[in-house]
Amino acid sequence: MITKFTESERLRAKAHALIPGGCHTYAKGDDQYPILSPSHVVRGQGAHVWDADGNEYIEYGNGNRTVTLGHAFPKVVEAVQRELANGASYTRPGAIEVEAAEHFLSLIDNAEMVKFSKDGSDATSGAIKLARAYTGRDLIAICADHPFFSVDDWFIGSTAIYGGIPDSVRELTVKFRYNDIESVKALIAQHPGQIACFILEPERTEPPKDNFLHELKRLAHEAGALFILDEMITGFRWHTQGAQRLYGVDPDLSS
Repeated sequence: MITKFTESERLRAKAHALIPGGCHTYAKGDDQYPILSPSHVVRGQGAHVWDADGNEYIEYGNGNRTVTLGHAFPKVVEAVQRELANGASYTRPGAIEVEAAEHFLSLIDNAEMVKFSKDGSDATSGAIKLARAYTGRDLIAICADHPFFSVDDWFIGSTAIYGGIPDSVRELTVKFRYNDIESVKALIAQHPGQIACFILEPERTEPPKDNFLHELKRLAHEAGALFILDEMITGFRWHTQGAQRLYGVDPDLSS
């Protein structure tokens, strides 16, 4: 039972005095959660976490979906401890990078290469840069029904919190609707030869209808654009090889 928030409120006030927005990660900020939620977590075990006042919670969000095995999963902790003893962040690549890439590609058999990044935002932004470089085009088409792709300007400029982003950048992102192939056709007609890629999650709250993913890929290729799937949420959850395997669609790039 939750009994008090005394230490949590002290930390909340101190955090807002020291850190803009009170948090280093936008998705974890106070404005994303109700008032009676823990301000700061001090430890986790499995699906449970404890706040600064000792209150216990089931963490439904799983670290914004990154903690798929639960907090402090023994085998993960042991593997990290073994590697830390070898040091980290060498001037040259670590041999473990090759091992990790090889293992990943053995799981995702339709992937040709892999580039690891520190978070999903960097991964999607990297895919966008590749698409622009490959096509020589500037416009990015994003799914309007999916709430988050990146902290970079190409996405944030399309949201309600676009302060500090030039209008010229904001104008380079256009939107289509999920399971609405006519909205895709309309964008292509409105911006002929200008769209570098279409990016979306393969599924959010509803599955693709009427072969939507396959039709979107076909239309994108006919228009000279790339088809990108953001699998930060669906990857390893919908299927071991991602939702792309579940729905039988092979993207040009996936993150």
